[in-house]
Amino acid sequence: MLKLVKLIISGTEIALPVDTQYRRKESLTLFSGTVTSSGNTADIDVSPFSAMELEIKVTGVSGTDPSLSVYIEGKFAATGDYKPIASVENITSTGVWYPPTVQLAFKTIRVRWVVGGTSPSFTFTVAGEAIV
Repeated sequence: MLKLVKLIISGTEIALPVDTQYRRKESLTLFSGTVTSSGNTADIDVSPFSAMELEIKVTGVSGTDPSLSVYIEGKFAATGDYKPIASVENITSTGVWYPPTVQLAFKTIRVRWVVGGTSPSFTFTVAGEAIV
């Protein structure tokens, strides 16, 4: 929705359109690295944002029968417990995965991964496009 903002400069009125639906967007790298066992990131503050598009990009895989599951988890501030809000499970090769859009009801999230197989190694990045 556009609204007009009226400016008065030395007695002259100027009307400028203003987009009142503008939403600031920000690119975030939630995790990037190589893992050989299960783990998680530290807490990530997402309080300024209302939603996030996610991408999981796996660029390296090795080991015997390797598997990777990636979970985006929201943290309940009152209890410190985590709830999975998006995931991709049983990744076994390189590629790109797009979990569903995450509506951010949480102020804090983290990325958790579960690695399986014999001598597994995964190089991957979890990126987000967040909007206010």
